[in-house]
Amino acid sequence: MAHRESPDATASDSTLHRHDYRSAIAITAGFAVVLLLMALMIMIGLDRISQVHDRLDVIVHEHNVKTELLNNMRTAARERSVTLLRLSITDDPFDIDEGIMEFRGHASDFMVNRNELEAMPLSEREQELLAESRELTMRAVEVQERVLDKILDGDMENASTWLLEQAIPRQNEVLDNHASLLELQQEAAEAAARDTAEQYEKAVQFMSLLGGAAVLIGILVALGVLRRSRDIETELFREKERAQVTLHAIGDAVITVDTDGRIDYLNPVAEHLTGWSDAEARDEQLDRVFRTIREDDGTPLPHPLVEAVPDGTACSLDQGAILVARDGREYGIEEVSAPIRDRSGAVIGAVLVFRDVSRAREMARDLSWAATHDCLTSLANRMEFERRLRQLVTSAHQDGREHALLYMDLDQFKLVNDTCGHGAGDDLLCQLTSQMQAQLRESDILARLGGDEFGVLLESCPLERAEQIAEDLRRAIEQFRFDWEGRLFRVGISIGVVPIRGEHGHAAQFMSEADAACYLAKERGRNRIHVSRPDDAALCHHQGEMNCLQRINHALQNNHFWLYGQHIEPLSGGGPRHTEVLLRMIDEDGAITPPSTFIPAAERYGLMAAIDRWVIDRVLKIASQSPEDEGQFAINLSGQSLCERGLLDYIVERIETSGVTPHRLCFEITETAAIANLNQASRFVNTLRARGCCFSLDDFGTGMASFGYLKTLRVDYLKIDGSFVRDMNDDPISHAMVESIHHIGHVMGIKTVAECVSHEGLLSPLRAIGIDYAQGFGLHLPEPLEPCPIQREGRTTDTRYA
Repeated sequence: MAHRESPDATASDSTLHRHDYRSAIAITAGFAVVLLLMALMIMIGLDRISQVHDRLDVIVHEHNVKTELLNNMRTAARERSVTLLRLSITDDPFDIDEGIMEFRGHASDFMVNRNELEAMPLSEREQELLAESRELTMRAVEVQERVLDKILDGDMENASTWLLEQAIPRQNEVLDNHASLLELQQEAAEAAARDTAEQYEKAVQFMSLLGGAAVLIGILVALGVLRRSRDIETELFREKERAQVTLHAIGDAVITVDTDGRIDYLNPVAEHLTGWSDAEARDEQLDRVFRTIREDDGTPLPHPLVEAVPDGTACSLDQGAILVARDGREYGIEEVSAPIRDRSGAVIGAVLVFRDVSRAREMARDLSWAATHDCLTSLANRMEFERRLRQLVTSAHQDGREHALLYMDLDQFKLVNDTCGHGAGDDLLCQLTSQMQAQLRESDILARLGGDEFGVLLESCPLERAEQIAEDLRRAIEQFRFDWEGRLFRVGISIGVVPIRGEHGHAAQFMSEADAACYLAKERGRNRIHVSRPDDAALCHHQGEMNCLQRINHALQNNHFWLYGQHIEPLSGGGPRHTEVLLRMIDEDGAITPPSTFIPAAERYGLMAAIDRWVIDRVLKIASQSPEDEGQFAINLSGQSLCERGLLDYIVERIETSGVTPHRLCFEITETAAIANLNQASRFVNTLRARGCCFSLDDFGTGMASFGYLKTLRVDYLKIDGSFVRDMNDDPISHAMVESIHHIGHVMGIKTVAECVSHEGLLSPLRAIGIDYAQGFGLHLPEPLEPCPIQREGRTTDTRYA
């Protein structure tokens, strides 16, 4: 493609030619000057020309190097943003690692080129722009590093938002700054060229004055000067060609127009995007070649250059501009335009620079959709569902409208997933989505909340109508049969229905209430509906358990449990006195919660193993600080802890690191838990007894079938259930039970402990039977083993009865 010269370039060439002709005339006229003066002229003239040439070489070299470094910096900065954009849409760890390396590599390239540029001779203005560039770059890098951190944390949603709303705009500020530096380079090069030309003209004039001494010598000198001038002109032309090649090679599209809005030039990228060649577009009006429309409604969007060339400031179209190519293809673009000036500062045209951002806009739309939808079912996701719920709650409060919320959990979905694989489970979810959508109104919002849980928002729907819709959904799912490779599956759905009214509640409360209602529907037999109504006792109980569960988790995280101890007294002989460790939970206000309140919830929701670990750690700390002769600490272990994989190794490791003698620890397990997990309990007991720990079987006697298990389960103590001990003075059967349990225990070499000794009147019959130890409020009230974890100002509590 032929390169069209700009008006500035043409004017520069004409000026150079005029300078050359004047030089030749002046040198020829000086031929009559004396030979001595001519020799001096030649020396001085050649020296001046050499200086001009050297200055021109320095100018050309510095201009090329600075331009190359700036372009490298722009490329590295742009590639950093592109790399971040690619990282924000991939979840492949290998792609992420590779992308991070590319991201760091571009940063290194940017710093190397900037350091080289700063090391070069710079004008005051260049130094100011570079300082501004450094500040803009630091802000852009800070945001990019935050985006990268979010990507590494897996927070793709916030990473994309930060990237599009903050990182890319700040990066564009850096690129604009670099564009200013490039423009300054061009202006500096032009100014230096003008200065060089002026110096050259002065040298030639000086030579002309001295060259009159000898026409012949003057002609020879003139020929040499003309030859040298042609060399300079060739260098200038080559420099101009290099600038044109650079313009052709950049990744942005470039169009230049004259003051009448007629096109002078298109670079290859502009040719590709517009569908016009440079030759075809030349002298055409800009609006014919560069035709743009609005992205949202397709209406024409004329460019400001169509009306008039800007008088000194850059201008651009709206962000949502679409370029319509000659063949009808459409490209999303970003563009900016600026005036072109000659040496006198007069505007002689304008340049329009734009780039194709179609892919970036498509990715932004995809990210926006993915942020609010479930990728498998194309339903709204939990975040979007909760946003819509907040809107309905607001309308209920402000307008008094009544809506409804359905929280749904599939029944038997895990069976399909485990039997046929996740592919079948995904297909089932998609088919069930279609079944559910068929039962809903157009205004209703169906969302996948996670896994096999769904939610429905019923706008402007009274509770009775919501119940009917819920029943339609339940019946549709119940009647649906899922066929996978010839196998038919039937699933059900449990639904919690909650009315959304304006008199109370917020979005999180309604979600919690709906979840609890769904839980109750599932607990009461599955494939049914539970409607939340005022004074719903079952729902209140479930929510109470949830509240207790939160308090337990808070206590675990903040060490708000408190250890108490109750003595286990020897009844005969001089044996040591032992202590059973009891647990209390402390609220934020210092109120003490007994174990009967929170232990059932902890067992129901699988938190007992964590609680037992906390107790073991605290007891080992207390035991390590107490004398060896204080007897054993009896620690209660739940059935869940016996079955937890890893707890046995944890206890062994903690005993070894604490330095506590193992025989000072006695672990209490209930008879029911031991029998239900006999093999695991036997391994647990045998392992720790081999290391020196003791074991006690708690609440013994509640199931008489357990006598046979004592041969398998080797324990050191039998704790006779308090229901027998309390009534043994008045009930002969209870007395016989205590006596028989003690007899069997002693035959097997196991010591016995009587629980719930409420008064000293029980001690005589217990001693008569031969019971080894006794424990109860009649002997010792529980008391703290350590200071209260929460300091309660102005309050005193009788902790003996806590």
